[in-house]
Amino acid sequence: MTILHTNDLHAHDESFRERGNLIGGLARIGHLIGTIRKNTPNVLAIDAGDIFQGTPYFKFYHGAVEVGLLNLAGYDIYTPGNHEFDDGSDNLAKQLQAAKFDVISANIDASGVPDLAKIIKPSVIKTVGGKKVGFVGAITPDLEQISLTTGLVHIKDKDADWLKPIRQEVEKLKAEGITRIILVTHVGLERDKELAEAIPDIDVIVGGHSHTRLEQPVVVKHPDGSQTIIVQTGCYGRALGKLKLAFDAQGRLIPADLDYHLINIADHIYEDKNMAAFIAERAGPVQALRRKKVAVALDDFDNRFNQYSWDSPIGDLICDALVEAGTKYGATISFENRGGIRGRLERGPITMEKVEEILPFENHLTFATISGKILLKALEHSVGGGLGGPFFDVHGLKLAYDPTKPSGSRVVFAMAQDARGRWHDIDPEAKYKIAINDYSFNAGEGYDFNGATEQEATKSRLSTVVAEYLTKKKVVQPLRSSRIIPVTDRLVSVVKHGNKRFLHVQSGMPRARLTLVTGSWPGVEPVGQAPPVPLTNPHVLDSRAIADDAGEYSWELPIKVDTSKSSSRRRLSKPLETSTDKWAAVIVHPPKSTDGRKIKISYPVPLSPEYQNTRRQGYSATAH
Repeated sequence: MTILHTNDLHAHDESFRERGNLIGGLARIGHLIGTIRKNTPNVLAIDAGDIFQGTPYFKFYHGAVEVGLLNLAGYDIYTPGNHEFDDGSDNLAKQLQAAKFDVISANIDASGVPDLAKIIKPSVIKTVGGKKVGFVGAITPDLEQISLTTGLVHIKDKDADWLKPIRQEVEKLKAEGITRIILVTHVGLERDKELAEAIPDIDVIVGGHSHTRLEQPVVVKHPDGSQTIIVQTGCYGRALGKLKLAFDAQGRLIPADLDYHLINIADHIYEDKNMAAFIAERAGPVQALRRKKVAVALDDFDNRFNQYSWDSPIGDLICDALVEAGTKYGATISFENRGGIRGRLERGPITMEKVEEILPFENHLTFATISGKILLKALEHSVGGGLGGPFFDVHGLKLAYDPTKPSGSRVVFAMAQDARGRWHDIDPEAKYKIAINDYSFNAGEGYDFNGATEQEATKSRLSTVVAEYLTKKKVVQPLRSSRIIPVTDRLVSVVKHGNKRFLHVQSGMPRARLTLVTGSWPGVEPVGQAPPVPLTNPHVLDSRAIADDAGEYSWELPIKVDTSKSSSRRRLSKPLETSTDKWAAVIVHPPKSTDGRKIKISYPVPLSPEYQNTRRQGYSATAH
């Protein structure tokens, strides 16, 4: 059999431009599905959820366009994603009543919404090539935490073993003699791996939710010699997955006969005429937004958040807009969770349609006053997981965190800017005025702002706030990261040998290139062409040092590096310490690697003895 699959389409119904190329589009995907069906036996088309929300098509039509397009493309099976609930469970029931495909999810309890409960089945059995194949659906167990609009829909066993209802449905199929079992999930790759390991009877998992582009299947092997295959296409219809499977007479997957690849959806692929006409008939309101220009971007604002352990340019732009909108309230700090940022800005004109794609949700601007204790707790939650959903981009803060530390104790230091532009360590007892979207403020992604005072909920959608900001600015360009920085503990330390003191690096990377940076105080600022460093007023003192075969290197303190043009080679001259540079940090660049995600940056290290016992694990509330 052949499975054609998509996931996380997010209402990207039309083809769209990205990095100069025209890509995606459900009419092109539909054409491919139809063409492959004509030439290939035993084909099933499957979508793994989040077909709603992401472009103005959902804003105007609430999911009717996406359900209609899946019908026209001939999809067979679909499992709902968390964003299918963005307009509420009643709307989801209304839209899915038109579905001509099977809707499956074993761990959704929709009994409180009878119209939806009639539509969603825990599993479905399809006869393919004369053999019965069981398909079981599943949605992320934290649905009610990340979607605040599920209403009377709940997750089964969410507080116990979230795998239980899925396992029970697999066992039920086995009891009916079904040996070929495929999961269609919207739980994310890591939970797909958990499912594969816990339930060996699963042959294949067609996944979604984490927006992971798998060029090759993830293979989970089991003690009995069997294995589970996991596939996922990324998001926004950039690719169609094509998975060819074969089973033996006992219903066991034959790994040698497996064939999988992604088909990139580009403009050389024809559009299905019926689907293209269906979209064109509904494109009027979207075209109006497309014609409305609000500003010009001088360069790209990327949203590859898996590569941004620092603050992101697009997140910074949004947070700047939120604070400016909160001027009358007195807001000096803002946040925007990355799960709420759904697009990127391309260099050139910025349209209102693009702003709506970047901020598609019905999130509204909220102002509040919170204590430093609540603020620090929110920042810990932000950096407590990965770089996706809950991770905050910020304005009015400088934050260093250690991703290797246990969740809840990762913030190394956090500073806030006062009305005079000075940076202070966050005081747990002080009060801070913030601007934030109502989703995060009201416990979305697990945030807790209980105890906030002077709350002011506005009716302003975030997309409107940002559009007004862009219209006022007229021209915008991405800023270099200077607000958030990941750092690594025990990378650099000050050590003594006799009467001498040394700044010693233990990088763990043989022959790594080292950049020594000094500054006047801890902070977050970019320096040269390097990533930001955890220092204020930084400058590069040495950029040519190479770690030894053990990954170590030392500079004698105090330091001065002679980098005069007349020098034929770098050399350390007579040590000299300036009165302003009391702190240092080291950037460790992996040898023969251009991947910025693999660099390491040290904690800020005090060079002067009077600072030796400060700013290590706890940071005092001292102005500077």
